[in-house]
Amino acid sequence: MNKKFGSSGEEKSPFDSSAKVLSEDTAPPSDAPAVIPPRKGGTMSWLPWVIFGVIIAILIIGTVILRIKQAKDAASAAKPPKVTPMVNVVPASLTTLQQTLQVTGNLLSNQDINLGSKISGRVASVLVKEGDHVKRGQVVVKLDDKDLKAQVDQARAGVLTALAHVKQAQANYPSTAAQVESGVVQAQSALQQAQAKLRQAQLNEPNQTTSLTSALKNAQEAVNVSQARVTQMQQTATQTDQQTKSAVASAQANVDKAKAALDQVIRGSRAQQIAQAQAAVNLAQAQLSNAKVELDRQKTLFAGGAAAKQSVDTAQTNYDVAKAQLESAQQNLSLMKEGSTSEDVREAQAAYQQAQAALVQAQAGRTQASVAQQDVVSAEAQLAQSKAALRTAQANLAQIPITKENTREAREQVSAAEAALKQAEANRAQLPVAQQNISVARAEVQSAQAQLEQAQVNLAYASITSPVDGVVVKKTTDAGETTSPGVALMEIVALNSVYFEAQISETNIVSVLDRQPVSVTIPSVSTKPFQGYVSDIIPVADPASRQFRVRVTVPTRGKPLTPGAFARGVITTRAIKNTLAVPTDAVHQVDGKSVVYVAVGSGDNITIASRPVKTGMVANDKTQIFSGIAQGDKVIISQEELTPGAKVQLSKYAL
Repeated sequence: MNKKFGSSGEEKSPFDSSAKVLSEDTAPPSDAPAVIPPRKGGTMSWLPWVIFGVIIAILIIGTVILRIKQAKDAASAAKPPKVTPMVNVVPASLTTLQQTLQVTGNLLSNQDINLGSKISGRVASVLVKEGDHVKRGQVVVKLDDKDLKAQVDQARAGVLTALAHVKQAQANYPSTAAQVESGVVQAQSALQQAQAKLRQAQLNEPNQTTSLTSALKNAQEAVNVSQARVTQMQQTATQTDQQTKSAVASAQANVDKAKAALDQVIRGSRAQQIAQAQAAVNLAQAQLSNAKVELDRQKTLFAGGAAAKQSVDTAQTNYDVAKAQLESAQQNLSLMKEGSTSEDVREAQAAYQQAQAALVQAQAGRTQASVAQQDVVSAEAQLAQSKAALRTAQANLAQIPITKENTREAREQVSAAEAALKQAEANRAQLPVAQQNISVARAEVQSAQAQLEQAQVNLAYASITSPVDGVVVKKTTDAGETTSPGVALMEIVALNSVYFEAQISETNIVSVLDRQPVSVTIPSVSTKPFQGYVSDIIPVADPASRQFRVRVTVPTRGKPLTPGAFARGVITTRAIKNTLAVPTDAVHQVDGKSVVYVAVGSGDNITIASRPVKTGMVANDKTQIFSGIAQGDKVIISQEELTPGAKVQLSKYAL
């Protein structure tokens, strides 16, 4: 910066001129703006003002920036930090759902018995009192039984009298009854014998003729068979001789052939055989080369995608076969060049020896021809015997007897036996009367026995027993009183037939079915519930209360139940076992559809997923799920609105 000096040589301030002007000129009014005139004769009089303005501007901008930052910090401090919401989940699991119905009612008894007497009489003693427990069959009342015992004794005497009458009737039965029956049996036997003789005589006439004719026919057939056998034996002898000669010739040819083969083996392979073996090797080599070329071509095509893997496998198989054929041909050529081995010589010698043995065996077969000739001689002898038997049968035809006289005598014997049988059967007319007397006496015995049984039954009725196990509720008679049928002596309630009768409204009766389980609580008996079942549903409602009655059978487990006691019951109307269910609070309605939200993911990356589900029965604060989620899925329980895809964290109390 250039410094400016005054006339005195002192350095002047840039503001001196301005001060001087202000002092020389008249001061402006107080409300007029201050005007700083430029310095006369100077070029840098504006620079301080520029610097001052820049400083002021920087201060203003800094203040604005500071306030903006403070405002942002304040806004950030006022906005709470974003927190991942926490949810509670339970796993979807298999459970048993039960729908129940609460009912109340009273205990009643199926058997409330007014016990009476079946006969009239006087009460001798009463063996129980009100409140006593009685067993089935226990005597509770006894009637006076003196007259009843006398009636039994009288009836027993009547039975003995009737039995005596039966014995007397049987003794009066005619002693000839056995003789009459014996005569009938003998007459029947004689008739059967006479009829048998007649049948035999009638059969003898034609049988003799038939027998002799049959013998002649059989003899003729035997001659024919023998003649045929002679012819067959002659043919067999001829064939055997021819076969023996043919077998010998064939065996001789086999010997010659085996001898030639043995000589060939000893000499070794011929040049022509070696040449043929060499040609087979050359052919096998050519086939192997062709198979190798085809295999390489198929592999190239397969590598380029132009052929299937099956084509390569086929080419590989053909190559392996050609290679095996070449090896076999080479081995055969080697064997040809080496000549016959000692093993080949032994085999050829063995074949020659076998052929010689077969020739000896064929020559030995000549004896069979001699045996066949002997068979011919034997067949001719049999033919001669058959012809002799034929001549004998022809001679017997003249000896047929005439048996008509025997047949006539047999018919007369049958007629006499039939007359004797009719007379014996006529003698039976004497027996029915005696038999009827015995039947009447036996009927009297049955009547007397019936009277005895009735008297014994009446005597048993004098001891009146309890028909059930129960309690004597009321006693209406005492010793010395008279009674008759239809008059109640006491009231007994059976404890083992007590049931629970529940009252059910008409809106709930449709859900109650036969055999449904019921948990019955009877405060007067036990605090623990009894397990029963629905045994009867009364289909008629009470007109006033519109309630239906349902009977529940309650097994007592040894504890007697008191009729009239109050009871509460829980009827299981429906039960589904081993079904997938979730808490009912976890099922939401979204756009008219049932939706369950589940937590998916793990660690810090757990999100909400929406699962549309198909629901079923609702019971025990749980809802049955048919589809949409699987067992083990983490189901979110929340009353708040959930957003699918939002991140959440699981509560530490989540199951």
